[in-house]
Amino acid sequence: MRRSRAAMVVVTCGIGVACLVFLLVPSIGAEVFPDLRAGGQGSDGVQAGNVTPAIVPPTDDEMLESLIAGGSVRLLELSVGQIGALHADNDSFLRSQAAEMVSFAGRLRLDAAALEVSPENESVRSRFITALDEFVTAGTMLENGIPTNRSVREDAIKHLAHGTELLSGTLQNYTAASSAAEPVGSTTPSDLVAGAAPEFPDALRPGERFIYDDSSGDNTASIIVWGVARSGGFETIGTKPVEYIPEPGKVYLLVPVRVTHLGYRGEGTSSRIRTPAESAFTLYYNGETYQPLQAPGPTSRGGSYSSIVLDRSESMEGYLFFEVPEEIDLSNAYLQVRIGNNKPVWHLDPTKSVW
Repeated sequence: MRRSRAAMVVVTCGIGVACLVFLLVPSIGAEVFPDLRAGGQGSDGVQAGNVTPAIVPPTDDEMLESLIAGGSVRLLELSVGQIGALHADNDSFLRSQAAEMVSFAGRLRLDAAALEVSPENESVRSRFITALDEFVTAGTMLENGIPTNRSVREDAIKHLAHGTELLSGTLQNYTAASSAAEPVGSTTPSDLVAGAAPEFPDALRPGERFIYDDSSGDNTASIIVWGVARSGGFETIGTKPVEYIPEPGKVYLLVPVRVTHLGYRGEGTSSRIRTPAESAFTLYYNGETYQPLQAPGPTSRGGSYSSIVLDRSESMEGYLFFEVPEEIDLSNAYLQVRIGNNKPVWHLDPTKSVW
């Protein structure tokens, strides 16, 4: 009976979180549940009279909101999946759901911790990270399969319920803080009204390398963006392939990214470095921003980029998949990545490539 009650807490809280996501942050609805055939994400640019929209990079506060809103729904899905697997005694499904939760919540935690949010949102980030820790704890307890000890199962469910409740409060608190900062009746950002800003005049060219140190300063890595390709569709490779077809008037833009671990200074506790998450990349085009699709894995067009841990001299490369307007002009397209305090930008114009 206690197990059923705890499960109901997760489901009830989970439904509340899902509702909060769409009521309080409605702009993410299309991003969280895209049609599998389309799989793309984008946001409409803001127009005000004859004002030319500027390319305005999202602030770290906005990125935190995106992490909270987007991550909450996926964590809810994984929580409900684990509860269902426990009740159905589906050991293999429980393992996969738990392992994905540990990985997904862990990546969100790293991304959230790397942001430089404003003081008023520091407590929100702290609450979000605490929630993620609850999900990691629950997933770790369940990733080896159905526990033989009933108390372990019940404790894992309690962690899932607590994490879900924390997410609910986090969404409410963040949205209230964000709304309070918005001028009443304002629909156009003040920096757009002030005039169009230059479109990344110091952007790197395709093929140019950006070198950076990790947060500890002990490891050095490089990242290269180059050779953009277009695609009218692709499918995943495996026993159950999924077909991705863009919406009418759209096309997939495949942006190859390579990250290399260049060296370790030997003064810290780890010689490994984690590559930037997919969510750290943003495509800018004509005043609009686009986030990459969630990494689909191996595809008919090649491997997809995803965050992994690299040791010394190791490297990884793969495609970021964006759904963009079919008539996209790459001379006006830029790709930015957040790496700690660094935000390098590449101009995607192939005519400016260094290769």
